[in-house]
Amino acid sequence: MKSNNTEELAFEDELIEYLQHVGASRQWKYEEEIKTTNQLWANFRKILEQNNQDKLDGKPLSDTEFSQVKKQIESLDNPYKAGIFLYGVGGKSQVSVERDEDGKSVILTVFDQDQIGGGNTVYQMVNQIQRDPVISGKKPRRFDVTLLINGLPIIQIEEKRDSISTDKAFNQMKQYLSERQYSGIYSTLQIIVGMTRNEIRYMALPNDADHFNTDFAFEWQDEKTNRPIHDWQVFSSKVLSIPMAHQLATNYMILDGTPYHQMIKVMRPYQVYATRRVMDKIKAHDFEVNDQRLGYIWHTTGSGKTISSFKAAWLASRQPNVDKVVFLVDRIALTNQTVAEYKAYDPENDSESSGGVVKETANVSDLSRKLKKKGNSVIVTSTQKMATLVRRREYTDQQHVVFIVDEAHRSTSGDMIKDIKKAFPHSAWVGYTGTPVFDDEITNGTKRKNAAKITTTRDIFGDPLHIYTIREAIADRNVLGFKVDFQTTLPKDSLENEYLPKYFKKINPTWTDEHIKERIRNLIKERIRNLTPSDMDDLIQPSVYDNNQEHVRLVVTDIFKYWSNRSNKGLYSAILTTHVGGGKASTPMAMMYYDEFQRQNKLRPVDQRLKVAITFSQDTSNGENQYENNQGLSRAIKNYNAEFGTGFDDTTVKEYTEDVVNRLARNLGDDAINLDLVIVVDQLLTGFNAPMLNTLYVDRTLKGANLIQAYSRTNRVQDMEKKPFGRIVNYRWPQHAEDLMNKALTLYANRQSAAVQGEFIDRPDGIVEKPYVELVDELAEVVKQIKNLTDNFDDVPKSENAQVELWHSMHRYNHLMVKIKQDDNYDEKHPEKLFGQVDMNAQDETALTGRIATKLNKLINQQRSESDDEMSMPTLRMEHVNDVQVNYDYIEELLAQLANQLHDGDEAGAQKTHEQLQSYTNLIEDEKYAAQLVAFIKALFDRAVQGGIYPLQGKDAGKLLRSYAKGSESNDIEQFMQKWGLMNLNKEKITHLIQQHTLEHDDLDMQGELANIIKEAQKSYQTTAHDQEVRNLKRVKYRTHLRQAFNDFADSMKRKY
Repeated sequence: MKSNNTEELAFEDELIEYLQHVGASRQWKYEEEIKTTNQLWANFRKILEQNNQDKLDGKPLSDTEFSQVKKQIESLDNPYKAGIFLYGVGGKSQVSVERDEDGKSVILTVFDQDQIGGGNTVYQMVNQIQRDPVISGKKPRRFDVTLLINGLPIIQIEEKRDSISTDKAFNQMKQYLSERQYSGIYSTLQIIVGMTRNEIRYMALPNDADHFNTDFAFEWQDEKTNRPIHDWQVFSSKVLSIPMAHQLATNYMILDGTPYHQMIKVMRPYQVYATRRVMDKIKAHDFEVNDQRLGYIWHTTGSGKTISSFKAAWLASRQPNVDKVVFLVDRIALTNQTVAEYKAYDPENDSESSGGVVKETANVSDLSRKLKKKGNSVIVTSTQKMATLVRRREYTDQQHVVFIVDEAHRSTSGDMIKDIKKAFPHSAWVGYTGTPVFDDEITNGTKRKNAAKITTTRDIFGDPLHIYTIREAIADRNVLGFKVDFQTTLPKDSLENEYLPKYFKKINPTWTDEHIKERIRNLIKERIRNLTPSDMDDLIQPSVYDNNQEHVRLVVTDIFKYWSNRSNKGLYSAILTTHVGGGKASTPMAMMYYDEFQRQNKLRPVDQRLKVAITFSQDTSNGENQYENNQGLSRAIKNYNAEFGTGFDDTTVKEYTEDVVNRLARNLGDDAINLDLVIVVDQLLTGFNAPMLNTLYVDRTLKGANLIQAYSRTNRVQDMEKKPFGRIVNYRWPQHAEDLMNKALTLYANRQSAAVQGEFIDRPDGIVEKPYVELVDELAEVVKQIKNLTDNFDDVPKSENAQVELWHSMHRYNHLMVKIKQDDNYDEKHPEKLFGQVDMNAQDETALTGRIATKLNKLINQQRSESDDEMSMPTLRMEHVNDVQVNYDYIEELLAQLANQLHDGDEAGAQKTHEQLQSYTNLIEDEKYAAQLVAFIKALFDRAVQGGIYPLQGKDAGKLLRSYAKGSESNDIEQFMQKWGLMNLNKEKITHLIQQHTLEHDDLDMQGELANIIKEAQKSYQTTAHDQEVRNLKRVKYRTHLRQAFNDFADSMKRKY
């Protein structure tokens, strides 16, 4: 272990030496003498005084005055609040200090965004900072390298030796986070970096250990090739040099203020490059004479265009040559979503401000007023609203306006953009799209004769400024790949002998039966693959599938049949989209689906029913189907109200749709009732971002950009161990649908489609998931490795290296098993069929996922806890082939057996029973119950469980377990109340408040409940608090500390109980 430490310390020395010499005009200064928290505070104090000499009149801060500053820093209890503090107001981060002499307040500047890389900004580097435990009973810690800006920690780097992964570095930092080490002066930390000589990843610091997800730890990429950078020196020069490191932690950081989900997000390399290129174009642009087209960003759908476009818009609004920034959205329905996201990302938007930089527009008149109003802002509006303004009022505007256009591929049809450009002659235009419109020759491979000229994305916006394709995003794990199935409800015989003869007779009444049969024989011979466009239009548009009740019945039956597989046992939601060709209305068929779901739901047990809603726009066409369509929507809304206790009607369809979207996306909190599936025609197929959606059911023909956009609703990263891909199920013309998919994926996987240099790929490999058979073959190889390592599933290997190898093999086993179990070919009712395919049996699987996994977790974590330089690896939670139905009665029998053995002094028997219980604990999905079980077992061994008549029976042990958990919860609350002097308050109210709390939500003071508790407690805490330190707190500090302690305690109780 000493040699490992020596190797890592040598690497650290090299890193420190290198960082002192990278960068242009500024470099990091190494402060070798700073090794403790107190020295960090003293260093920050010195820099703060140095940068604010004019405001301090040359008089240094007294200890009392600096304690006011410390208090403001220490109050930043999560990275989001720290980010808001570091941004400050108008880009200046400041603290207020009341001077001792005269009581006057002075405002001191901590950071100034305008001085990134210059001015009086101080860049320092420290290492091996010693950190005392924050939580009693925890170890002291030592941080590797910390980068300080103006004395405050902003970036922390943990280095590891070459032979291990950066996962170990992130595990270590997760441990620090769980121990609240990122507090005090480290409250300002924004970015953490895991580094070896040949692997480097960075991520934004999460709010807590429960949200620590290394799926969002990114590698840096080369700007030209988008390939990952693995050399630590190259990474350091590109990312950790000045000013880039400072920019990454400020300009390229997103402060996401979404209610209940506040967090910071650091931009990925391709987002940084794109934003940088847009800003370079804007800075160099001569609004008076230059071409209005600056270019467009082609970043695949799902890769975070909202973040990129927001940063570009926000940074552009701060440029001296820009008067206004307008963010154009194509559809009015999407504007509300965009405004909400933009406002959440606006660091100047809070409850006490006048709305921040981002401004929405209620109507055309409001848009006109905001355009004329002085001051920089980002105006979010729809293309339609802007076009209406310039057309109706003959509006012209001479300002320097930057237009940033979302879903830019939609801007190539019609004259709206042309009219807006004409009205703003001194404007500049940037487009963002995941699916650019290319010319006919690129899209179709050949140029069709007499084809109308297509207006391309290049025509509207100019050349691409940055490209990040779907292939690159999947390879980088920034979006998921797709698993695509192609099915049909029409068997070959029915197609040939029933549907097609009727169809051809209907459209060609003069054809003879023999002529029709010949036509069908030709179609079958050509396998539908080589039809002319005319033939395809004949077949696909007025399709035999349209308004076909039997087809709808079979599709819904299929969805129910495989729901558990595809949704990962209901964890994820789905969309079904349908469309009727021939210019006919599609809503009647959508309602046909809705009614069929209602019918089949009634035939199923309650626990197998799906919560289904439908959303489409009200019909105002005055057409023949208007009444029927609107009546159908009204009926669906009425059913929705009954299901969810809402009160929507025909006048609140917009609000109904928003509620549907939130329930589908799982946005309403842990306790909300959510939707399983939503039926749509065209809504939600573009611009809808929902990581908890994983399946799209397609009963229509999709192609080109529309296919990519629709498929990409499913492939947002959420948890790759539970959601390994986006799932697509097609129900029409399987061969044709697959051809269209391959064509679309090939087009949008290739940079060359935009006529830029790059290798052209003719097959979309790596985008679509491998078939079931190949996944099973891979699993069989992994099982073979595990058998060898465990001596045929007998035991965990003795060698530490072999144990680590086994851990990785079992991790791979889990990943493959998740994919296999979400495949339609996996027989959920007979999972044992899989055993024979991978050369294992049910007993092997039970041993692997129970006893072996439990022991391996224990051994590996024990090894790491004995090491000074490494923290525990993530606990394996095994995916079972045969999902074990945990027999809770049997667990209670084992608990009774354990209690009786301990009562009788049979320690050896108790240890064996304990091992059996540990195996079961690993199988329990209910983490709260598992935690209660572990705590109860420990209490049994500690002889801390009171009550019961021995020998215990199983039901007696169950009652004791529940009683102990309840009593333990009550006891924890009582101890908390005693510590903080709350015993004079109503314990039931405090208990109720904690029990109603949702983990990590800021909901303890929604109606002033916590404020009232603090108000009452401060009257007597100095005499009633059991904790001496609490009693010694000044009243202001007591209020602040109690509020934080109460929030932390409520979260800990939620996790525990």
